[in-house]
Amino acid sequence: MAAGEPNVTLKLSVVTPPKGVAHSLQGKDGEIVDPTVSTGKTIVFKVPARLEEGKTGWRFLGDFVRTEGKTRRFVYVGIGKHAGQPHTTWDRRAKVDLPEVTANMIGAAQAGMLVLDGAYDGTVRMGVPSCASVKVTWKVRE
Repeated sequence: MAAGEPNVTLKLSVVTPPKGVAHSLQGKDGEIVDPTVSTGKTIVFKVPARLEEGKTGWRFLGDFVRTEGKTRRFVYVGIGKHAGQPHTTWDRRAKVDLPEVTANMIGAAQAGMLVLDGAYDGTVRMGVPSCASVKVTWKVRE
């Protein structure tokens, strides 16, 4: 695999988001990617990324991966206006933290392709779209 090519797929599921509300991936420059208007069923985004070793250890990189501080890595899911839906009251983003890198992840990435499955509830108790930092448990697909 050539340097800079994706060796990770993040399969991110937004579980039961509110009907009629658009969700999308958000690129580093704020571009809207793969917008989908919810039907109430799970929306799945496939996010290409790279797992590479740097001066301070292994880290996730890519067009959708953002950083905060020295170690925090995350992706944004745009909601409503942030997902290109013009006529809505929703204008939010969900911040999805990426997991701590493990030896198992490094091995899978070096072998060709690491797939991580993660999901979060798309609707909070009040029936509105989840936003801000959302809790995701990531699992390495075997």
